Amino acid sequence: MDAFGVAREAAVLSAGSRWAELLEFLRARIPDAERVASTELAYRTGEALYHLGRMEELAEHASAFEAAARRRRDVAGTMRALNLGGIAAFELGRTAEARDAFDTLMALAEAEHDDDMLARACLNLGAVANLEGDPATALTLYQLAIPVFQRLDQSRGLSQTHQSLAMSLRDLGRFDDADDAYREAMRLGLEHGYPPIVAMASLGRAELLVLRDDPAPALGLVEWGLGLARRLGDPITEGTGLRIRGRARIATAELREADADLHRALQAAVDTKNRLLEAETLRDLAALARREGDYAAAGSLGRRAADVFRSFGARHAAAAIEAAIDPHAPESPVS
Repeated sequence: MDAFGVAREAAVLSAGSRWAELLEFLRARIPDAERVASTELAYRTGEALYHLGRMEELAEHASAFEAAARRRRDVAGTMRALNLGGIAAFELGRTAEARDAFDTLMALAEAEHDDDMLARACLNLGAVANLEGDPATALTLYQLAIPVFQRLDQSRGLSQTHQSLAMSLRDLGRFDDADDAYREAMRLGLEHGYPPIVAMASLGRAELLVLRDDPAPALGLVEWGLGLARRLGDPITEGTGLRIRGRARIATAELREADADLHRALQAAVDTKNRLLEAETLRDLAALARREGDYAAAGSLGRRAADVFRSFGARHAAAAIEAAIDPHAPESPVS
């Protein structure tokens, strides 16, 4: 198969979210050094690694991709490598490194008048702001990205932005608006054939139902999202689904099942080195321990969760957990 045929087949596999097949196909046909020399194939490799939860490999690949793109003075390739590297750093909990990559990406995109990469920089800087406890700034960045993706007719970018927008609205306590944003992300994902966003948005809506003290319907949404994540071979989204199902089961008093789900989610976090999933799962395990009346375990798990949150810059989340740990007042919930 010639280079054009490889690129065409890679595009088909990417469009179908067939990430494991895409990675195997590219690695079987194109040596590493040649793959990073092609902006299109290097980016396809990176998106496959991302969706398969292989973030350390993605970080190494993005570094090699960026170096190769800079050597050949390929600005478009450099921007895409920066985006991949920033995403890997973000998922691995290296928040400052991620912000630096996205700031550099934004500066390059503005200089090159590349609206697509500018919108992606806004989207990813918004994710950093939300993680660091500034959902209002995140909201502003997402709202800047939406009209750009609309003008470019980028349905995938739009669906990703609405998914991220929903998370910031949720954190601001605007649950109705968050639900609308999750629904729009799901609509776009279903309409344009982007199942990863459908999976993440359905899980986000499920967690929103738990937050609204309506866990029973949340369980149905979780099963849908989990099924999609498993078919896609996406371990981070699957782990997130297990965590949310565990959280819903705490609310429905299925405590043994909740414990099993949360420990599986924690193992997924360890396997993928996803610090956010680890911190959120430890927080939810603390809530389970508290529900079971084991306040000492709840305090220990809560402090572990706070330490992990703090390690990647989510000081607001760490402080909220620590403020709720009070061994003398068992009625105080662990958030």
